[in-house]
Amino acid sequence: MSNLFVRCIALILSTMLAVLPIAKAQDSTVGSSKIRISSYQNDPFVETSQIDRIDGSGLKRNENGRLLLSNAWINIADEPLIYRQDAETGLFNPFATNPWPQPTSNEKDNFKFPDEERFPLHEIERGPDGKPLLDENGRQQWKPRDLHLGMTTTFKAASEAREAAEWWSGRRIDWGASDSILEINSHAFIDFNAFFSPTAQGLFFGVVPYRLPGRTEVRILEMASSWEVAAHESGHALQGVLKPNRDWTDPGYQTWGESFGDQMEMWASLRDRPRVRSVLAETGGDLNRSSALTQLAEALGPLTGEDTCLRDAFHDRKVSDTTTEPHDRSEVLTGAAYNFFVMLYESFRSNQGLGEPEAVEAAADVAGTFITRTVDYTPENTMTLEDVVRAYLKVDKELFGSRYHQFLLEEFTRRELFDSNSLNDWLAHEAALPNIKLPGRSSDKAINKMLQQHLDELGIGPEFGVMLQSVTRDSRFGQTLVRVQLTEGRDDSAVPLENHGLLVFRSNGTLADYYSPIPGDYTANSGFHAQAEARSLVARARVLGLAHRGAPLSIALRPDGRQTVEARVMRSKGFYCWEDVYSLENPGGERRNAITPQLPRRITGYQGNGVEILTADDLARR
Repeated sequence: MSNLFVRCIALILSTMLAVLPIAKAQDSTVGSSKIRISSYQNDPFVETSQIDRIDGSGLKRNENGRLLLSNAWINIADEPLIYRQDAETGLFNPFATNPWPQPTSNEKDNFKFPDEERFPLHEIERGPDGKPLLDENGRQQWKPRDLHLGMTTTFKAASEAREAAEWWSGRRIDWGASDSILEINSHAFIDFNAFFSPTAQGLFFGVVPYRLPGRTEVRILEMASSWEVAAHESGHALQGVLKPNRDWTDPGYQTWGESFGDQMEMWASLRDRPRVRSVLAETGGDLNRSSALTQLAEALGPLTGEDTCLRDAFHDRKVSDTTTEPHDRSEVLTGAAYNFFVMLYESFRSNQGLGEPEAVEAAADVAGTFITRTVDYTPENTMTLEDVVRAYLKVDKELFGSRYHQFLLEEFTRRELFDSNSLNDWLAHEAALPNIKLPGRSSDKAINKMLQQHLDELGIGPEFGVMLQSVTRDSRFGQTLVRVQLTEGRDDSAVPLENHGLLVFRSNGTLADYYSPIPGDYTANSGFHAQAEARSLVARARVLGLAHRGAPLSIALRPDGRQTVEARVMRSKGFYCWEDVYSLENPGGERRNAITPQLPRRITGYQGNGVEILTADDLARR
């Protein structure tokens, strides 16, 4: 009798436990903070908008109680004006009133807008003479429109890119301004363009007026309505945080940044299972081909008739096939990375028996880990694509046991990103790493003491010293990143220079990698003489007054490999920015662009495919 009772109780308990997860899931769904949001998966030229869900728990409300596209990380904040860029100065000036609404929820307290027009007409206020009606400041008045998909798409893309980057990098990413909020102006100016501004610490998207063949009316494409473009631009903001000491005007960094952005949008998009299924359905499971995954900004094709998209990651281009323009050259690295992703996908399917969706997601996770972790194994201030390729090999060695070494080496060599000396240079770099270990109590004070005790091993000659800049701890792989800043001298009067180094320690405290704050080879035998020369160049720069230009002096390498000294001053006008660079060769200064336009060439005014893309001047004449 007692055994029967026990069996009955066990049956009841097992039944309750079996039902409990279902009931719990139902409760979490009913009480969930997930809210509906409409967005484009690619851009309006590819497909209609879709309805998904986002975490609404942190969203703010306006004074009327409506939810806003604003939380602790992202704020959609359009200005009341639309700008135009001056072709000569590069500055942006007000042109028209902004007709898009505030980024608020609908009457059901969500962001579901399923019935919005994909290709809306552009309408402006006109006077009795039919000419554009201007306000008291001479700006066109664009008629208000109830369209939200540019804002919702961008908010969703930026959120998903940041979540992906934080997982892959194993650290919190405080982007944006000092409050860690990334400001996004989803309708900023007139142009087929979008960019991240380092000074404004925000994303800015263009609006593209165009006219179809044989028609007089004008329609508007919102660059913000492209999930891919928004995720790409978010990649620039993310990389800027992960690599805090980069020179925004460095050609190597700009080129790497374009590939970083393209890869960010590709791998982050594959964290979404419906997106994975869509890509598999389009390709029939064969990812070794062009698809919606590899194509960025497909709107370019319909509007110009030149290409199917802005860029396509599926290709066989090499360095010799491209120019030094950052977007063009970046395609070589992106193409190699995509081939790596395809290899991973096929390996996960054949060797580990994963299904197609699971293999895609696993491959994207590895590829995303590689692109975010390369920032930990490259020089801090300036770098080349060869430095980035070496970082791929280093990520593979440190985090994946050199599992992919041979494939990466062959792929990068075939793409001409590596040459016959590159591997030997990397191996020499590995062999020359100092024998330094992280102190047992790795407080900032203890780490700084360790640095000062090992300046000789770090290749820092008597002319210079280092000061601890920051310590970053990785929660995924247990690594510790120590960033240092070069100083002129070592005593209390030492002056910081705009040169930075990076030490990466493994979870067991041993040194995994080191890049010196002094440009060039950091080994003591070959470097101390050059450091003495650099100190004299710094003294000469002070005589020329470069130290009074508003920025710390920086030891740099000229294109011919010789040392020089610069003072780089970031300038800003609204959301546009650039650097004024004062050097020994040009003490009067020269301007270097910090923002690289999405397109290598301007397509406004282009009339390919019978479609006319209009400029602000065209709109002013209408």
